[in-house]
Amino acid sequence: YSSLIGGIPITYIDATNALKNSDIFSVIQRISSDIASASFKTENAYASQVLNHPNNLIGRFSFWQAVIIQLLCSGNAYVPISGMTLEQRPPSEVQINLDSGNQVMQYQLNAFNDEPEMTLDQSKMLHFRIMPDANYRYLIGMSPLESLTDEMTIAYNSKKASLNSVENQINPIGVLNLKSALLNPGDRDIAREEFEKANSRNNAGRLMVLDNNSEFSQLQVKADVFQALNENSQYSANQISKAFGVPVDMLGGGADTESQHSNIDQIKSSYIVSLNGYINPIIDELKLKFNAPDLKLDVKSSLDVDDSLIINQVNSMVSAGTLSPQQAQQILLQNNAVPSNLIPYQQEGGDVNA
Repeated sequence: YSSLIGGIPITYIDATNALKNSDIFSVIQRISSDIASASFKTENAYASQVLNHPNNLIGRFSFWQAVIIQLLCSGNAYVPISGMTLEQRPPSEVQINLDSGNQVMQYQLNAFNDEPEMTLDQSKMLHFRIMPDANYRYLIGMSPLESLTDEMTIAYNSKKASLNSVENQINPIGVLNLKSALLNPGDRDIAREEFEKANSRNNAGRLMVLDNNSEFSQLQVKADVFQALNENSQYSANQISKAFGVPVDMLGGGADTESQHSNIDQIKSSYIVSLNGYINPIIDELKLKFNAPDLKLDVKSSLDVDDSLIINQVNSMVSAGTLSPQQAQQILLQNNAVPSNLIPYQQEGGDVNA
């Protein structure tokens, strides 16, 4: 689908087929869920209320997940600001106009439901974008999916060829040899149907009984067919992981993943850093439009659900001598990583340190 900016057509990538790829679905679902799980924090009461309760029809998580999914799929997401509520509008419903001096952007929204067509200036529109495109004066973003066009074509064709190979290797799954029998096509069909009837459905897995004139053998699938499928799957996951900047472990891993030579905390830390590429454009736009310079999104806490990340980080700092045990305990208490009624740390020799 397309839109306009200053009269120049904007073509957005169609993510319908892309989301049918399990790896792309996984990475978009993971990024959108993790960012949507985090809460906005600011001293601006209006901004805090609107951002953490954006819509009366759906919950905060679902609203922001939908916004981020759109952002990842098209590189842009449009959210008009209307009083105390926010509403996402798809890019196909938005036309963007620039004034003669290219100093002011206006967003024209198509009529929707009972709402008439309307025009909003840039102060009333949250326009989230990633990877601004030079072709549109850096005002329109690009989706990571655009970098996967060739790779996805290769992966699709390779997968199709591999599946065809599997079908040719698997079918038929076995051979029924009727000795000393000369069968016409009709007799062969009857023999096949009777054999399948006796050894499938409720009879599957039961003892097979053959007479002296019958012999059944099962074909095997060549190992290289499954190897080809496995290699194509790994290739797809690695390319998608690279395009979205997410460790391949976060997609479910595979035979060749970072977890073979890294621990889970390093992977989490790397993932959090990668998320900043999507979080920072969102936060910057919200700071500007809501006049909330102190706005933050607490993603780290939402990812560290069992507090293992902060506990291991603090323990490492204690071991390195950067923090004392008392300071470490204070940090863990402040982050609710240990019970508030924890027994005070006691050094050897009997001194108690709160």
